[in-house]
This record gives sequence, C-alpha cells and structure tokens, in this order.
Amino acid sequence: MKTKALLLMLVLIMVCASSASAFRFGVGGFAGLNLPVAQDDATMGTVFGAKARLPLIPFIGLEPNFTYLKNGDAEIDIKAFGHGTMTREAGKFTSFGADLVFGSILGGTGLGVHGLAGVSSATYAREAEAISDLSNITYWLGLGVEYGVNDQVSLEFRGKLMVFPYEDGGDTGSRKNGVVTAGVNIYLGERGGL
Repeated sequence: MKTKALLLMLVLIMVCASSASAFRFGVGGFAGLNLPVAQDDATMGTVFGAKARLPLIPFIGLEPNFTYLKNGDAEIDIKAFGHGTMTREAGKFTSFGADLVFGSILGGTGLGVHGLAGVSSATYAREAEAISDLSNITYWLGLGVEYGVNDQVSLEFRGKLMVFPYEDGGDTGSRKNGVVTAGVNIYLGERGGL
C-alpha cells in the first residue's frame, strides 16, 4: 500500500511538472515537533515529511503527502510492583495520504492562511516490543500560515492533529498526536493558470 501511494504521488508530480507552463503547483518539505496527546507511554518527538500541492479549483487544493512521526520514549513508574521506573519505547508512525487544503493555496508574495482536512494510510510500529505493526486509516485536521518570500518560494507554519484509531486484542481506542511544523514550498507554473 505504501509503495502504491508513493508511486501515485510521484506520477502526479511528474504529470504536473510536464505541464508546468499551464498549471501551477507546489512541492515542499517540512519538519517539526510531534506532541502526543493524552498518552502516558510517549513523550514529545520529531516529525518530518514531503508533499505536493495540486489545485483542484480556486481556493481548494489536494496535497498528496508522506509524513514520518517519532514519539519520544517515556519513563513509566512501576513502584507499585516493587521496582522504580522503566523506559518504554514510544514508537513511530509512517503515513502516506492526501489532505484537502482550502484557503490560500497557490503561493505568491505576502501572507496567506489555509485550513486542511485529510486521510492517510498509516502504520504504527514499536521495534522493542513483540507486537506486530498496527496499520489503519488515519485522520488529519489543521491550520496553516504561509508567507510568500516571492512568487515561487514560501515559508509555511502548520499545526495539525492526527487521530490513529486502533483495535488491539479487543481493546479499542485511538492514538492522537499534535504536530507543529515549519517548512518551505516551491511553486512552479504560471500564476495565470488555475
């Protein structure tokens, strides 16, 4: 599934690049902090990824993306069992998906704001534990602020919430992570297009 999603993203970027003179699109990268929400077994970690931005209609675009999130390991108190503390590996997420972006989507100079909502196919893994990787459809919601340095380059800051539903041995729930990132977008094609 991951290979197919990555290939689809590359094909979309290549198709857009071949018609860049008539069609404006963007590519970008980002990195930042991953903040687990209400998780005792994880602490703050890192996040990074890449995306493309393809306009669908004015003010609405599609962003195929890859995101890697690593949670920080957590110290768990086990004094109730006659021990002190232990370190538990928090795990990592690998996500391939697409976000609908609405608002300021085509770059340009000055400040722009956009919202986003998306889905992805994500895998949660803990190497140190003898549990198999968990894979599921994951949901994203967020806001972004973009500052265009010029017509082709912009700086972007985002806050997103990731919700990863899971079922583990009859136990159901979700892992939620807040993601705060900074990134750079490069826009190609003429602004006169869509």
